[in-house]
Amino acid sequence: MATSRLGRAVRRPTEEGVTLGQRVLGAVIFVVVFLGTLVWGEIPFMIAITLASIIAAVEMFSMFETKGEAVPTAAFLGIAGSAAYVLFSQWRPLESFGYVTIGIIFFTFVWYMLILRHVKPTKAVALTVFAPLICGFCLCHLVMLRDFVDKAGGSTKNAGLWIVLFLMVLIWLFDLAAWFVGRKIGRHKMAPTISPNKSWEGIIAGVVTVLVFSIVGRIIIQAILGSHKFPWFSWGVAIGIGIIVCVLGPLGDLSESLMKRDYGTKDMGSIIPGHGGVMDRFDSTLFVAPAVFYLVYFVIK
Repeated sequence: MATSRLGRAVRRPTEEGVTLGQRVLGAVIFVVVFLGTLVWGEIPFMIAITLASIIAAVEMFSMFETKGEAVPTAAFLGIAGSAAYVLFSQWRPLESFGYVTIGIIFFTFVWYMLILRHVKPTKAVALTVFAPLICGFCLCHLVMLRDFVDKAGGSTKNAGLWIVLFLMVLIWLFDLAAWFVGRKIGRHKMAPTISPNKSWEGIIAGVVTVLVFSIVGRIIIQAILGSHKFPWFSWGVAIGIGIIVCVLGPLGDLSESLMKRDYGTKDMGSIIPGHGGVMDRFDSTLFVAPAVFYLVYFVIK
């Protein structure tokens, strides 16, 4: 039997007070900002993802503070670390992961030893290290994917832009199909104690939609760019990206829902009308972006 706090969180409607118009407006704003900076260039896109990682980290530490598990002055280290993952992704990105991670761990322990000695440190240190890994490390792979493909993926200018766009469209189509079908005919709950509104019917609809568009999307991109300029973007790579979205997208969504249920909150934030916070909007991307980057990395290398 669930605890009373968890029971209250599960019973709370996830779309309480949210109109369809608000959801559409929030989605349009998010898509315009994301695609606008993606098309604008590498630096604007990096700046946008850096800001997103900072806001996401602030949302997470605000959630931790509801249980007194994060100290605001120490949270600054985690927020700075989240931004550092993205900023360093433009400079020796794979090597910089170790530098940033060790730096966050080192300075967090030093901070609690010298400044916050009255605070029980173990869980606070763990959360201070955990938040930038989720917010900064995961999201920085979007920047790396755009930049790496341009540098190593062939002669097509802005090839990385097309791959990030392909990936994000698959994620959005999965979410849209799963939400629409689940709302209309969803009967069998996927994870009722974690995310009550998700159904197997919706998941199946999302999977079918993504796999179909993986094929259609590749045809469109190859027609626009030319297969001779984008040779590594094979059917296997396109469908592989689709499979990653179908498997890891829902896992990222459920992982964020698991954290929110643990802290008894409906949304991580409220910055995006009708959708919640940045973490609520990027939850399906958290595990997908790193997996797709390493798939492309090994294919090209």
